[in-house]
Amino acid sequence: MKNYMTRWAAVSLLALAPWFTACEDDLTLTTGDAGKLDTVEGTYGSVRSAAGARQGTTIALKNGQSGTGHLYFELSAPATSDVTVTFAVDDEALAAYNAENGTDYAMYPGLTLANNGTVTIAAGERRSATVELDIPAGGTAGTVYAAAVSATASDGVTVSADTDAYVYLVKDWGILPDPGDKGGIRNLAYIEVNDENPLNAGEYTVDGVPFFDVVSIFAANINLDNDGRPYIYCNDQVAYVLAHADQIIRPLQQKGIKVHLSILGNHNDAGMRSLSEEGAAAFAKELKAYADIYGLDGFDFDDEYSSYAEGSYKGTSAGVVSTVDECTPANYLKFLQACREVMPKEDGLAFGIYWYTATDHPLGSGLENLIDYTVYGTYGAFQEYYGQSISASLQAPYALNISSGVSVNDSRLQQVVDGNYGYFAFYNLKTNAMTKYMSGFNQVAEALWGKAVDWSGRYYGREDLTPSQAATDYEDFLGTWTVTSGNSLYYYYDEGGNPMWWDWKGSQTFRVTISEDVPGESYLVSGWDGLAEAEEHPFVMAYDGYGSASVVSPQYVDEAGTWGMGVATYGNGISWVGPYEYTYSVGMGLDGGSISFSSPGDRYGFSLFQVLGDEWTPVIAPGDPHPSGTYALIRE
Repeated sequence: MKNYMTRWAAVSLLALAPWFTACEDDLTLTTGDAGKLDTVEGTYGSVRSAAGARQGTTIALKNGQSGTGHLYFELSAPATSDVTVTFAVDDEALAAYNAENGTDYAMYPGLTLANNGTVTIAAGERRSATVELDIPAGGTAGTVYAAAVSATASDGVTVSADTDAYVYLVKDWGILPDPGDKGGIRNLAYIEVNDENPLNAGEYTVDGVPFFDVVSIFAANINLDNDGRPYIYCNDQVAYVLAHADQIIRPLQQKGIKVHLSILGNHNDAGMRSLSEEGAAAFAKELKAYADIYGLDGFDFDDEYSSYAEGSYKGTSAGVVSTVDECTPANYLKFLQACREVMPKEDGLAFGIYWYTATDHPLGSGLENLIDYTVYGTYGAFQEYYGQSISASLQAPYALNISSGVSVNDSRLQQVVDGNYGYFAFYNLKTNAMTKYMSGFNQVAEALWGKAVDWSGRYYGREDLTPSQAATDYEDFLGTWTVTSGNSLYYYYDEGGNPMWWDWKGSQTFRVTISEDVPGESYLVSGWDGLAEAEEHPFVMAYDGYGSASVVSPQYVDEAGTWGMGVATYGNGISWVGPYEYTYSVGMGLDGGSISFSSPGDRYGFSLFQVLGDEWTPVIAPGDPHPSGTYALIRE
C-alpha cells in the first residue's frame, strides 16, 4: 500500500481564479467606478471557468481534434427568483483583454456555445450549470489564439465589471507523436507532485522511446462542498502542475507520454463507492471539464481514505448514497458508467484503477469496457485483480515503490512477462534518487522488452520548468567542493563518562577534494569536516557506472585499520555513537549535489574515528560541533 499520509490541506486550485465563497452574506465587489472597492447592495454576477482555471488558461488542441471550454455564472448571493444568463463570444471583451495585457491575440475562428449560451440559475441557487464552448479543429498549428466569452443576466442581476468576461487562450499543438510499442507491456509512473516534478519521467528512454508510457499526477482529491456536491480539490502543488500545463504536461505529451490525473479519497464521505446517481453524474462532468481544459489523457481512480472506509460515514447529502452499506464495488461500477456517458472510450480518455484491498475497486458486468488498466498497489507483492476475472492485458499485478531506489523481485517480474500482463507500474519517482535508478530500470527493461534504458542526465526540481544537468560521467565528480551541512551534532560525555552525540543545530561549511582512486570505479574523498586527519585518511566513494556514487558506512580508511569513517547518529530518544551500517547515495549535478541519509534516528553525520578493537572514538573534541544532516556540495 502507499506509504504516505494525506497531505492535501494546502490550497485549492480554485484559489488560482477569482472565487466567490459559498456563504450566505453579500460580498464586497468592485463596482467599476474608477476601480473603487465598495460594499454594495443587490446581486452581482461573474463569469467563471470550470476546473478552477485562471484567466488566460490555454486549451490545447491536439491531433486535429476539437476542444472544449466550460463556463458558468456565479452570483454574490442566492437568486431570489429564476435568473436567465446568456453567454456570448465577445470581440470587445478580447480587445479589452489584449489592451490590459499588452497582447494582440486574434479570436479563434468558429467558436460556438451550447444551447445558444443560455442557462438558468434557479431561485435559491448561486451558480449556474456549465455551458460548453465548442472550439472546432482547424486553427493554424503553433499559433496562439484567444476565446473570449462574456455574459448578461436577467432580473436585476448586475454583472461585475471586473469579471464580466472570461478569456481562454487556444493553441493547436499539431499531431503528437506515437512513440511506438517497446514490446507489448506498458509502463506507468505515479508522481507525488507535492515533492516531485512530472517532467523527470520524460528523461528516461528505451531505443528512443519513452520508458514511461503513462505519467499520473498524484493526486487531486474528491471532496464534498457545503451543499453536498462532489468536486475536485487540488492542493497547491497539483494546482501548480495544472496551471503550468503548457510547461509540464505538454512536453511529456510531445514525447508520446500520456498524462493522467489521480483522484484520491480525502477522509470525507465522497468516494468512488459512495456517489449517488446524481453525485456521480455531476462529478463525471467535472472530470470532463478538467480533461478538456488542461488537456489530460485520462484519470486514475484511487478509492483510499474516504470516510466510509474509516467507519465514520454519514451519508447525509444528495451527492452520496445514504448508508455505508451502499458504498460498494458495484456502486463504483455505476460511477464509471456515469463517467463513460460523458467521456466515451472512443474519445480516447483512459481510466485506470488503483487498488490494494478486497473492496476498494469496481466489480460487475461490463467492467472491461469501462477501464483501460488496473494497478495493484501493495508494492513489491503480486496479485491479480481480485473479485472477478478481467483480461491480463488490463492488469499491473506487480508494482514498485522507488522512493529510495529500485528493488526488483526477479521471479515476480518474470510472472508479469510469462502471464502476458499488459502493465507495469512505479510509484514515487524521486529527483534525489534519479542517479540510482538506472541499474533497476535496466533490470526491468531487460525482462519486459529485452532492452536497455538511457537517461538524459537531466533532472527537474519540484517547480523547475527548465532542467539541470546531473553528473553522469566518472570525471564529473572529480575536483574540489565546498560542503555545507544541514545542521550539526556535538560530541560529549554524559555524567557517567559515556560518549554521546547531541543536536547542536547550526550549519557547518568546509572543503573536500574528490580525487581518483580506481579509475572509472571509485574515488578518494579527503578533508571531510575540515579535520587535518581527514586530509591524511580519505574515505572511498564508489561510482556505479550510471552517474551515481555511494558511500559505505563504516569503512576503514587505512591499511592498519586504526582509522575509520562512519555515520554517527542520535535519535529516537537514545543517544549513541556510530558508526551506523548503511550505504549512502551521492546525487551530483555538474555544479553541485548532495549526500542524503536515511538512518534510524533523525540526527546523523559523517565522522572520522580512531578505531581500537570494537571502540570507534570520534576525532573531534567533546563539545565541538560536527556537521550533520543532508550535505550540499557546490563545485569551486
